[in-house]
Amino acid sequence: MATESIDSTVSGTPGWGSHFHRFKGWVVAVAGGGAVLSGLVGYYTTYKTVAGKPEVAASAQIVNPLSVAVLPFANLTGDAAQAFVADGLTVSVTSDLSRIRDAFIVNAGTAAAAAAKDKAASAQQVGRDLGVRFVLQGSVQRSADKLRISAQLADTQSNAQLWTETFEGTTSDLFALQDQVTTRIGNSIGREMVIVTARDAEMHKGSTPKANELLLRAMALRMNQRAPDFFPKVQGAWRDLLALEPKNSTALGGLAQALALQVTYFGHQVEPAQREPQLQESRRLALAAKEIDPDHPWAYTALTLYSEAHDDYPAQLQSAEALLALAPKDPVAYNLLGHTLIFGGQYERAREILLKGIALYPKRPIDQLPFNLGWVSYVLGDDDACIAYFTKTVEGNPTFFDAWGWLAMAYARKGDMAKSKQAADALLKADPKRSFQTRRHPMPSAPPAYKKFYDEMYLPYARKAGVIDF
Repeated sequence: MATESIDSTVSGTPGWGSHFHRFKGWVVAVAGGGAVLSGLVGYYTTYKTVAGKPEVAASAQIVNPLSVAVLPFANLTGDAAQAFVADGLTVSVTSDLSRIRDAFIVNAGTAAAAAAKDKAASAQQVGRDLGVRFVLQGSVQRSADKLRISAQLADTQSNAQLWTETFEGTTSDLFALQDQVTTRIGNSIGREMVIVTARDAEMHKGSTPKANELLLRAMALRMNQRAPDFFPKVQGAWRDLLALEPKNSTALGGLAQALALQVTYFGHQVEPAQREPQLQESRRLALAAKEIDPDHPWAYTALTLYSEAHDDYPAQLQSAEALLALAPKDPVAYNLLGHTLIFGGQYERAREILLKGIALYPKRPIDQLPFNLGWVSYVLGDDDACIAYFTKTVEGNPTFFDAWGWLAMAYARKGDMAKSKQAADALLKADPKRSFQTRRHPMPSAPPAYKKFYDEMYLPYARKAGVIDF
């Protein structure tokens, strides 16, 4: 069982009542590929007619693949006065998961009643009785001023334990600990739910409505590592769904996001003559998604990157801020705003935002987060942190050629030319077309601080490392 120490940075501790109402975001972020469970338009329409009646759903054997019950967290502290901690976790995790659109989340009272009805029943059996696919259970333990919170996710159909994790923190930071644990659980089990249901859809093609099957497959593909074939596969999956449902806002936003991200982060995969048409298609799709659903976050990802590519920093920042407001638990939103703030010369704020994105799921962050933290560490003159972050990036994804270039520059600035050359050689292998040479160039609309950095800290060491030749 994995153990994580939670280093809380949240100040202020509101009462439990107000604390529960802090969950105002409408999405649950899924880490790994930056996936977000949102906009599941028209998902399992038959099931939704009985979703408010779990006993009907169970008897009819109609189970929404994205359905979960959170059983009451057990108070194992030995102190009945601490029961509010376990109860608070139960309610807030349930509240957080309820933001998944068109999924079925059993309310906390119903789940508690079902668990109390048959205390000898397994968690999986309780879940089956409630008519859900997944069940989450957990416990709270205390030792002196330390709290240990454990959680497990089980599949009611296979009886398999899919995910388990333990968190630790102090009672002095109780509310901050609870908030972070809730977010981490939401991210983790949301990911597991998509992976399991997508695998089922792939194995049993034709057993579910075709649009639902395609949606699940596209969502699952988004979680894969961003290897060279990542974007073509994801884009193909979204196009398949749009061919069936041209006004599906999730597919429109998903394709818009994938097209823009490919040009921005993996532009070497796109022929130069196709880059602008691809960005224009991305913008068109994003605007179409916004027209159908004005609060669709993926549309803002595409619009942010479109503005970056077209030298409109004010619009880039505005779209990035809007994205984070709409998706406050999506690592992609934190990454994109941090990325934008670096271009704007707001380095300390960028670092703070990026660290918050990492904190959503530090075990498996999307690879852009450590990359951008490496970039901002370089800007701030912290070569050791810079090297550590870029090393983490290439360890997770050796094809992320930008990280190799920055590693070469950081080692050159430290005076370690042997390691600088090793990184430069790896860059050339990953980027034979030398696309890195045109990266990170300041836009005319970029603030003076970034232009100064580029001239005084980027160019000299890029030349010293041999990763640019101008």
